[in-house]
This record gives sequence, C-alpha cells and structure tokens, in this order.
Amino acid sequence: MNPSTETATDTQGSEDMPQASATTVTAPAPIRLDKEEIPTVLGKLRTLVQDKTRFEPHDITPLGEEDVLQDFSLQANYALEARFEQRVINGYFAPSGNDCHCASHEVGALAHAQEKERLRRAAGKLDNALRQAGQAYNGVEAGVYLPHAVKYWHLDTCSNCRGKGRISCHTCHGSSTETCWNCHGGRSVSCDAYGCYGSGKVSCSYCSGSGTVAEQVTDYITVQVPTTTYSNGSSHTSYHSETRTQYRTEHRNCYHCSFGKVSCSTCHGSGNIQCGTCRASGSITCRTCSGVGDLRCNPCDGSGKVGEAAWVDVQVTPGYSVSLPKQAPDDARRIREKESVHSLAALGSSLALAKVSIYNEDQPQEVDALYAGKLRIVRLDAACNAEKHHLVAYGTDLRWLTLDDIVEKLLRGDLKALSDALAGSADDGLFSAHVQGLLTPLRDVAASELNADVIESVLSGDADHAHVDVVTAEYAQNVRTCVLGALRQVYTRLAKQFWWKSALVALAAAIATWFFAGRGAAAVAGLLVTGAGYWLFNRKVKAVLSEALGGEQQAERAMAIAGKGRRNQLAQVLILAPASLAVLAASYGLPVRVRPVSAPQQAVMTSAPVAPHAPAAVPQDASSAKAVKLYENGDKAQALAMLESLVGKGDAGAYGLYGWMLLMGEGKPGPVSAPTAQQRVARQVAAKPLIGKGLLKNDSYALTAKGVMLAEGWQEPRNMARGLDLLKQAANKGNAQAMHLLGLYHVRGYQIPVNHKEARKWFTLAADKGSAGDIYNLGLMDWEGAGLKRPDRASAMQRWKIAAAMGEERAIKAVAQGQP
Repeated sequence: MNPSTETATDTQGSEDMPQASATTVTAPAPIRLDKEEIPTVLGKLRTLVQDKTRFEPHDITPLGEEDVLQDFSLQANYALEARFEQRVINGYFAPSGNDCHCASHEVGALAHAQEKERLRRAAGKLDNALRQAGQAYNGVEAGVYLPHAVKYWHLDTCSNCRGKGRISCHTCHGSSTETCWNCHGGRSVSCDAYGCYGSGKVSCSYCSGSGTVAEQVTDYITVQVPTTTYSNGSSHTSYHSETRTQYRTEHRNCYHCSFGKVSCSTCHGSGNIQCGTCRASGSITCRTCSGVGDLRCNPCDGSGKVGEAAWVDVQVTPGYSVSLPKQAPDDARRIREKESVHSLAALGSSLALAKVSIYNEDQPQEVDALYAGKLRIVRLDAACNAEKHHLVAYGTDLRWLTLDDIVEKLLRGDLKALSDALAGSADDGLFSAHVQGLLTPLRDVAASELNADVIESVLSGDADHAHVDVVTAEYAQNVRTCVLGALRQVYTRLAKQFWWKSALVALAAAIATWFFAGRGAAAVAGLLVTGAGYWLFNRKVKAVLSEALGGEQQAERAMAIAGKGRRNQLAQVLILAPASLAVLAASYGLPVRVRPVSAPQQAVMTSAPVAPHAPAAVPQDASSAKAVKLYENGDKAQALAMLESLVGKGDAGAYGLYGWMLLMGEGKPGPVSAPTAQQRVARQVAAKPLIGKGLLKNDSYALTAKGVMLAEGWQEPRNMARGLDLLKQAANKGNAQAMHLLGLYHVRGYQIPVNHKEARKWFTLAADKGSAGDIYNLGLMDWEGAGLKRPDRASAMQRWKIAAAMGEERAIKAVAQGQP
C-alpha cells in the first residue's frame, strides 16, 4: 500500500461505508515524516530488553522492517429529533420578539407545523459546523442542538377567580375568623391543673390523698442491761437498769381534707376554666388566610389569566464507528477490535473530513460525517537465540500488538537453569545445608526487573500480571513457582546451619540466669536470646542474598517476596521452635533455688513457733481512734483485739465499733462461714448493750448498728423509718458502712419503695470513701441502667476494673468474663 497515491475520498473498497447523496470534500494529502524523527520498533524493543532483562540490546538482530500507514474511515452519525414541547402559562408570561400569539386551538398545530423546517435548519447548521476548519470529529455533543426560535401562545381569563387573581378562603369563607379549635366555640375548657383534669378536686398535700396521717409517739421504758467482763479466760455478767426511748407510729384522720380530696385552686371546684387559645371569645384569626379572608388563585398565580405555549426544539445524538478497506490485513483488523473508536482516532497520524451526508432532505433525521485517517503499523522481523520472530506495533506511541514471545524466550533459559537447580536440590538429602548451587541461577532470574514485577503482581492478586503484553500468564506462573521455591530452599538450608547454634546459646543463657535469679528469670532470658538469634538469622539471610543478587536493595526485595509467598515459615520454625523448647524444658526441669536464711531469722523460725489463731498483740498506745483506723484500713483482727482491751478498761469511745463488729461477726480468726440462726441471735444479744453505750456518745458505728437492728427487727420491733433515720445520721458523720447500707436498702426496695437515684447517691459517697464493694455496685447499676436513661456498659466495665485493682473478687470475675 502506497499512502502517497491514496485519497480520503476513495471508499470503493471499504466495509460498511454509508451510501447517500452528499457533498464530497477532498482530504489533504498525508504528511510524510522523516524516518529519523519517527520512533522505531527495533529501538523500543532494545530499550525493553535493556531495562527489563539482564540481556544487552545487541542480542536482538533485525532481519527486516515494514513501516506503513493503514487507511481507516471514521464515521460520525448524528441523529436529529424534533421534540414538541408544551407548557401551561399565566398572565406573567412575557413573550419575546419572535413569539406568536394565536387562538387556543392553534397553539399545538402551529408548533407541530414547524418540525420539518426546524429539522432542515438543524441539518444545515450541523453541515456548516462540520465543514469548518479545525472542527474536531467529536466536537458535537449530545443534547439540544437547535433551540426553539418562536413560541406559540394563548391566554384566557382565569375561570377559577374570574380574572380577579384572588379566591375566597375555604376555611373561613371570607369572614377572616374561624371557630376556636381548642374550645370549639364554647369559650371554656376542662381544667388542666395537676390532679384535677376537670374533676374540680385534687389530692390533699398533707395526707397525699390517703385521708390519714401518721404521727410518731415516744415512749420511755426501763430495761435490764447485762454487762460482761472477761478476766483470765473467764467471764462474769452483771445487770443494771437503763431507761430507753421507744418510738411507735399512730394513724389519725387528716384535718385538712375530705376523704383525701380538696377543691382545685385553679378552677375553684368548677372543673372548667376560660379558654386561653381564643381568650374566651370562641373564635380565632383564620389560620389558612391569616385573617385576610381570601387567597391567591393557584391556576393563574394571581395574574387573572391562564393559557398554554408550545414550541419545537431539535435534539442531536452522535454515534461513532470505524471501518477498514476490504483488503486490510489481519493485524489491522485485530487493532480495530482491540482499541475503541476514540482511541484509534487519537492513535492515528492524521484524521481529515472526507464528506458530509444529509439523509432525506425533505425531513432530515440523520447527518453523517465521514473522516479519513491513517494508522501507523510497523512489522519487524528479528532474530534472537537463533530463532526468528515477527513483531507488530501500531500508533503514534508504537503500542505492541504482538511481541511473538521474544522477551519471554530470552528469559526462559535463566528460568530453566533455576528449575534444574531446584530439581537437583531435591536429591541432596534431608540434612543438606549447601546453598551455593542455587544462588547463581537465582541471581540470573532475579536480575531481570521484569521477573520481579511479574512475581509481585501475581502475589498481590492482580487480575492481570505485570507486562501482560510482554510475557504470557503461563510464564508468569512458572517464574513465581521457581523463584519462591529457590527462596524457600535458601531460607531452609541456612536455617539448618544455624538452628543448633541458636538453641545452644539460648539454653546456656537460661542456665546461667537460673543460677543467679531462679527459674522464672531463666525462662525470660532464654526466650529473649531466642528472639535475638532469629534476628541474627535474618541478618545472615540478607547478607547471603545481597552477595548473590548484587546489593541490599535486591536482597530486601527478595525477602519481601518470600514473606508474601510464605516461603520462610519452615525456616522460622527451625530457628524458633528448638531454642524455645530447650529453654522451656530447662526452666521447668531445673530445681527451685532456695535463698539462704540468716542466723537471726533461723533462730526465730526454730524457737518461736506460731500457734494457730493466736490473738494479736495489743500495742501499748492503744486508743479507740487507732482501732477505728485499723478497722477502716482492713486490719479487722488487730482492731478487734485492741477494742476488747479498750472495752475491758471502760473506754467509752470503743463501745460503738466493738458492738458493730460483734453484731456483724467481723474480725474473728479462722475461715469465714455462714452463721447459723442461733449464732446470729447470740451475736445480736451480745452486741446490743455495747451498741446502747455507744449511742450515749453518739458514735457513728453505734448509730449504724442500731439502724440495722431497727430496720431488720433484730432484738427490736421493726421500725424502718427510724432505722433509716439513724443510718442517715451515721452517714452524715462519714460512716462508709452506713452509706453502703442506705444504698442497699434503696436499690433493693426493702420495706421501702425502690429509689435508684437515692441508692446511686449513697453508693457514690461510699465509693468516694474507698469502698471497693460500692464501686462494684455502681458498676452493676450502670450495667443494668438503674437510675439512667439507658445502660452504660462502658462505664460499668471501667468501674469494675478500678474495684478489681482494689481486690474486689466480684469485680475481678466480672472483668474476666466481660459481664457480672
């Protein structure tokens, strides 16, 4: 094919060329480029070999090259459509100078009559635009191409408002007011005061609507109080009279109400009040028209006129296709199938308008523009490794259509050498540790940047491997298999050389540490040395690969490839497992080292055996304040011993806490177990006189103990109100036990209504005093949402972690299992 003798108007031998009467435009002759300015396929191939493989450009020998310009035709088809548009208008319509007023029945007909003329004008305009110099083949976009030139319109008086623009309000019918929606014109409504709601009566505030009130009566009784003294292991009990205060509750009728009800102060017993919406007038301003009485007419929008307008717009829809001459070679047809229309237009060396065709000039609906272009196709015959290859590239940037596996065949020799080395290494035996035979073929394969790119793209899971136009998918898979296999062999064989050294050093470090610090430290030291050995092993692998591949960067890239392909796992096991097992076995097998005891300690251990449950020694400076401090710090046994001594001496400040500890059974030696009913009664009887003496001093622990006895009915008639009052007095003195009990009674609703807010208050005060149990209780309330709008489990877990750190067993269990 000789490009210099062909013209763009020669379409006799082309495929799918449209046949229509048209004006033909002769395309300019194609510009011939100087061969030195055009990039060559041979140069591009040699650059690829030099950049992506380890071979040199002179390994490619050219045999022949054909550089041609292939003709192709690009057809742009523009479909024209006349679209009839019609709209409703009103008196605000402002016609332009060309718009035409007509009768109502003529609006649509006159607009339809313009369709043919509009299509002819659009086709002519499009024809002139396509013939303009510099007009791109795809310069016409889809959409409105020729907008309307004239609108036909007509307006009539609006029948809805009779031309006034306003209509009567449909709510108030022009009166500007409407009946009150609240009282419906009655001017009064039911009383909405709290508790009344139209009844005229509300609950009495004195008796809370019950009709009766409770009064507390105080009685004074004389009781015999036992006093027990302990001396030399025996006890003596004596009795004395005491006057005590006893409270009881009496109920009587309320003097302020009649059966719990009184007249409502808002409606004064009538049950009705004046309507506040209409101010007792029975009507309000119309909410629809805002009191105007009429509304703006909707059809005419207040203009008084309505009508319609119609016109015709022309829309254009472009479509593109490419055709080749019938005698076009197969590689040109493959290029057309591979590339899109717009891609071929961009790759072509020239694209000129050949002709424009207008179909059906009476009512044109299509305009075709035919462009003639030339696409550069270069065919190269070359020899490599005594084999001949045929290569094809196309376009201004010389894209490869086929490389005929020339680069792949250059690299296959290195790949085969590596594959043979891997096959030979399988026969070396299980304990073979030589790696030199694999390093040379691995270096040759890895020296090709193309191979490294292919491996990384395959391991990354890309749909198409790197350089898909240069090498086949089969070759890419073979490269991946061989390189990963070689890297695995390098790792494994170096591990066989190194594992016993790592295990021996870790074992020696563990034994040396055991001698000075014991088994636990020995295990830690051995594992640390194992980790250091693994780090040194990776350094050894990197050094070997750096020497084989020609640099640290190449070695790091190869190690990353091995990690992605998981070919270093066996080596990791060989390095870490033996050393770790040796360290752990040694740390558990070595005996426990016992530190020597000094002479004074040995004398104490041998000459002063401790009797079980011996009473704690009482310091010489014992006092009730120190006993309270010991109790609050958790040393209850020492506190109880000190309190027994102080009570025996008649210290009045010790009675309250001592009575509380006896009542609750705290501070006794031995394992804690649930007391029997008889044991509980005995504790209550023994603690009662001590608590009474503590009350004379207004002691907070005595108040707490007395409050519990009244609330529970222990040795006292149950009086929950009085018991809670005593607990609040103790809590106000800062007693954490009283705060805790108040929280429990309110959260459980024991003899009183459940009150989560009050319970949270007392638990919080106790938690602020350092009570781990109450911190746990607050967390439990957060978990269940008690006293909150919704459960806050993050806050609950945070509280439990704090309580667990303080030793609260329930909190430790809740943190461990993630729930209470």
